[in-house]
Amino acid sequence: MNTSVIYRIILSIFLIPGLMNALIGQNLTDDQGQKQGKWVKKYERGTIRYEGMFVNDKPTGEFKYYYIDGKLKAVTVYSSSGDSATTKSYHKNGKPMAEGSYFQQKKTGKWLYYSDIDGALIAEENYSNGLLDGAHITFYPDSGKPAEIIEYKQGKRQGVLLKLFPDGSTMGEGTYVNDSLDGDFMLYYPDGKIQLQGAYDHGMHTGDWKYFDEDGNQLDDEEFRYEILENDTLEFDFPIKTKKD
Repeated sequence: MNTSVIYRIILSIFLIPGLMNALIGQNLTDDQGQKQGKWVKKYERGTIRYEGMFVNDKPTGEFKYYYIDGKLKAVTVYSSSGDSATTKSYHKNGKPMAEGSYFQQKKTGKWLYYSDIDGALIAEENYSNGLLDGAHITFYPDSGKPAEIIEYKQGKRQGVLLKLFPDGSTMGEGTYVNDSLDGDFMLYYPDGKIQLQGAYDHGMHTGDWKYFDEDGNQLDDEEFRYEILENDTLEFDFPIKTKKD
């Protein structure tokens, strides 16, 4: 027999079992159809979608998830029971995107979110049973100081609304009740002078609203609306009462 043929036969005897073991060692299910051991799931184009270990059909330990182009998307570490997990996700440029925890596939506890530009912290949320519950805080990326704080309860805005200038002074304040502004509402200029004073009733303007310029002079609503449009130093994203409302 040709020597090269004999060599290929001998080589295959050693290689085939190793190859079969590698294939058999992953993406297995047991007699009950439950995933067991290492699993590697791929996109149609062949790149890896995720890889990790299963025990009795539940993920356990570290899982890595990837974008379709192969870049790391998230790293999630599951508990031994598979019911809880901590995760950290990434933007496509490698900067951190978010981090937090899950319990039974629902967000729980504190979650942090980061800018895709420089990785700066831009928001913090708190969850209970998958619903926003507690303070929702957005931050100024440059300084990391709070820009806005809204209290949530079981997925609805409930409690304090506080908007802040970059130096930490108060820009606006109000209260949410059942997801609608309710009660006294104030806006301020950077020097602390009142810019707007009014009240809401179940999300609707109620009573007299007062408007002031930066010198403390009271304005009518048309004059105030003009001030907002002309003075780009004023920051507004709250509902404002005007004649066109």
